[in-house]
Amino acid sequence: MLLYVIRRLLQTVPLLLVISALIFSLLQLMPGDPLYRMLEGIPNLRPQDYDRLRKLYGFDDPIVVQYGKWLWQLLQLNPGYSREYGQPVIDIILPALKNTLILTISAVIIGKLIAIALGIFSAVRQYSFGDYFLTATTFVAYSVPAFWLGLMLIVVFSVKLGWLPTSGIVNSELTPGTWEATWDWIKHLILPVAVLAISEIIQVQRFMRSSLLEVLRQDYLTTARAKGLSESAVIGRHALKNGLIPVVTIIAVTMPRVVGGSTVVETVFAYPGMGRLLYTSIMGNDYVVAMTVVMIIAATVVFFNLLADVIYGWLDPRIRYHS
Repeated sequence: MLLYVIRRLLQTVPLLLVISALIFSLLQLMPGDPLYRMLEGIPNLRPQDYDRLRKLYGFDDPIVVQYGKWLWQLLQLNPGYSREYGQPVIDIILPALKNTLILTISAVIIGKLIAIALGIFSAVRQYSFGDYFLTATTFVAYSVPAFWLGLMLIVVFSVKLGWLPTSGIVNSELTPGTWEATWDWIKHLILPVAVLAISEIIQVQRFMRSSLLEVLRQDYLTTARAKGLSESAVIGRHALKNGLIPVVTIIAVTMPRVVGGSTVVETVFAYPGMGRLLYTSIMGNDYVVAMTVVMIIAATVVFFNLLADVIYGWLDPRIRYHS
């Protein structure tokens, strides 16, 4: 297993290089002049000054040279300087990453636990009223876009009822560390967490139901029941573990959002996370920040795919890894 993990980690290096080169090339092809945005608002700027700054910042270099410079900075754990925010990239990304982790981990834990519980209920109570109700609710919720759901929650709970704030992360007028500030921070999280958790429930509940139904029809469970085990013991001790194997794939695929954030939800709620940072960076031609965010997301995808393979081996002893 250790050799397998090491081999997979070594294989990720060329993969990440290809991804980074591809994304860097695509960002360079986007319309707009990043230097123009940097110098916007500076009066009396002469054309020769503009040309000199283009050469100084390397905008006139071939794209291969620009990519090489960016990659060398990244390898030194110094992604560079944001042209949009006027700060080191690392100083911008760390607070956004912290906010996104708080938001998405809360949504993932709540959403996944509810989804697995509902999936088990639907499988065990197949063709019951509860199963039909959950199936219909899931299909309706699946057809609702996240941005529309977010806007509706804002209209109901913020505009009409006035219970929750519409956007942001904290009220700057409150003193940090007090109970009022903590409660205000929680209230800012409720709506975006709810939208993301509903999305998690929709994705996982159906897979959990179908996977567990397939396992419940296996002969070894019939044997377990014939030996006198209770239904709860059959499901909890024998069926659930095997039923979770396909669900691991879905969870692994969605987990990179824990780091990458949800661009739509964070934009709707003006939440200062990684998804909103990526959106504003692309719109502002801030390629350095956008590339760093994309590379963090790509590395997270690779890591969780590897983690999913390792979990497969733990859940299903029939799976063996060879060096």
